[in-house]
Amino acid sequence: MPGILLTIQNAGVPEINIHGPKGTVEIFDAIKKFVMLQTLKVHEAKCDESKLYTDSVMSVSYVSITKSSAQEKESVNIKNEMIDINNTNSNGKRVCDNVVENERKTQKVEQKSDKTKISSAMSYICRLNPRRGTLCLEKCVEKGVTPGPLLGQLKAGQDITLPDGTVVLSKDVCSPTIPGPIFLIVDCPMEDYLESFVNHPAFAQHQTTASNENDTPYCIIHFTPQRVMDDPRYIDWMRKFDDSTRHLVVNEENECMGTEAVHRHQYKLHMLHSKIFPLLNEKSFQKNKRPKDLPIIHRSRTNHTIYLQPELRFDTNNEVMLHPEEYAKEVYDIEGFSEMLKDLQITINIQTERLSIKKEYPEIIMLGTGSSIPSKVRNTSGILLRIDKNHSMLLDCGEGTFGQIAKNYGKHKVDEIIKTVKAVYISHPHADHHMGLIGFLKEREKVTKDSLYLFAPMSIGMWLRLYHIRFEHILDQINLIPNSELFMDIHEPKKRYNYINMYETLNVQAVRTTLVNHCPNAYGVSVTLRNGKKIVYSGDTMPCESLVKLGQDCDLLIHEATMEDDLANEAKIKTHSTTSQAIQAGEQMRSKFTLLTHFSQRYPVIPPLPTDNSSKLNNVGIAYDNMCINLSQLPLLPLMYPTLKLMFIKYYTEIEERTAKRRMIMDL
Repeated sequence: MPGILLTIQNAGVPEINIHGPKGTVEIFDAIKKFVMLQTLKVHEAKCDESKLYTDSVMSVSYVSITKSSAQEKESVNIKNEMIDINNTNSNGKRVCDNVVENERKTQKVEQKSDKTKISSAMSYICRLNPRRGTLCLEKCVEKGVTPGPLLGQLKAGQDITLPDGTVVLSKDVCSPTIPGPIFLIVDCPMEDYLESFVNHPAFAQHQTTASNENDTPYCIIHFTPQRVMDDPRYIDWMRKFDDSTRHLVVNEENECMGTEAVHRHQYKLHMLHSKIFPLLNEKSFQKNKRPKDLPIIHRSRTNHTIYLQPELRFDTNNEVMLHPEEYAKEVYDIEGFSEMLKDLQITINIQTERLSIKKEYPEIIMLGTGSSIPSKVRNTSGILLRIDKNHSMLLDCGEGTFGQIAKNYGKHKVDEIIKTVKAVYISHPHADHHMGLIGFLKEREKVTKDSLYLFAPMSIGMWLRLYHIRFEHILDQINLIPNSELFMDIHEPKKRYNYINMYETLNVQAVRTTLVNHCPNAYGVSVTLRNGKKIVYSGDTMPCESLVKLGQDCDLLIHEATMEDDLANEAKIKTHSTTSQAIQAGEQMRSKFTLLTHFSQRYPVIPPLPTDNSSKLNNVGIAYDNMCINLSQLPLLPLMYPTLKLMFIKYYTEIEERTAKRRMIMDL
């Protein structure tokens, strides 16, 4: 919800009402420090079961359900290391004042967060407003109504009086009003809610016992988890509705992930290198087998559309399908592309043999390479660092990170990948770097009870605790360790934390952090593997000396490059780096390779690289979502950039034209 509201705000919507269980809007009080909703006003709607919500489109009845068992205040059971707060870190050295201040605030919030969890769930019974009948012009002529505004009044349902005093009733010249169709949005989140759900009297008047046929729902949309839907009580409840009612299921069992645009983009990149740009899992686009236990049931897929007016219709014709031949034709039709691609493949084959490139670990899977707001081809920040087959670590966890992993590995393999994740690192509190964390934690909890290390700023710990206390348990298996405890200059094992055990769990030699130049409590990180290989991730930052120090002689620097060089002033204002500044950071720390990421959505398809000194780009590559690469493959990325520019020539030309126009204005 916070992610979609950020997008809505960006589109210019001034205010929005949130309908849901009482207290839902509290989430915005908890996140307002890192989800900046300055121009969007968020209101909590009064969801009174005894009153209808009405507007110009429809009326809505609220159906609130609760757990069967009595609700008590639930204690917090968190394996956390963020309790003993003072002005020193684990080895007695002072830490930055802003870190200490946040730690104190965290402690205060914990002391005040003594409310019980929000324990109700909301479903909705929606009825569209009646549709007025159509105006019959022949009847109007018979009644003596002449063309003009009087016809509009009759159509709007108003009675009129003609100049001669004759009264014409709207109902006499219009067809009967058509009752609005009904649809239900339902969610029974857990078995504990089932008794309250299936026995709620609000549903009864819309089931087969209903006396009025206009009360029969056209469709019911089920957000209910599959394990609850499989319960005999839920199935019996569904059977009580008329056989004509369609049941549309939208839950974790649905297999359609994403849109065609993502696959279109990946198919094109796959043409450059099939291993670095593997095709996304496509089983999600196969047709589902329909269950036979209910008359009309659908597992909804992307672009399925329910038409409610002027006619009732369930349309699956626009269901997403993949068209690989079409994607290939789009690029092969570009003049000179076919020849350039052949040359690239020859060069890549030569380099692959010369450098003895092979599949190996560590493996870096780029899950999100965009900034601020997701686009069709660049999600917000997230990197899966696969240390080896059984050990992985997430570097940032932007909105939709779990979905990105699922797209890469498919529904039937994603659980095994999630089990390998032993730690999550959050670089700083901005929403585009951690808004997918709660979703990821919930998905991981389904497949493993193993502990997870969470390295994060203290403010993130504060937010997660509040969510855990007020909304739902997410931290029972989590070891929370503040990023400040991993500072490169003060980190000393065997003190406050059991670092040896932690590193064994992660199968790494060391994890180090440093403060960077972005927002308060923004960190860069280095991960040193058992074999001595060192991978550094900048998070968001302007040029930063401490990051250079942290990353000395690393094998890979993954550095944000939000803006092109011409926007250096804007980058400074927004405390980000330009592409040249990111490249320079790699040079200063003597990184063997620099991978650029976190591109502004100005460059959704291809970002511009500096052209003044191409020799500096020999060890520089640009990241894409769903890129899967190991250290030995990195030298292949610079070879691809000329072909990428031609492949996406339309977008690259737009960037060049925009830059030229900006320079012309500045010159004037």
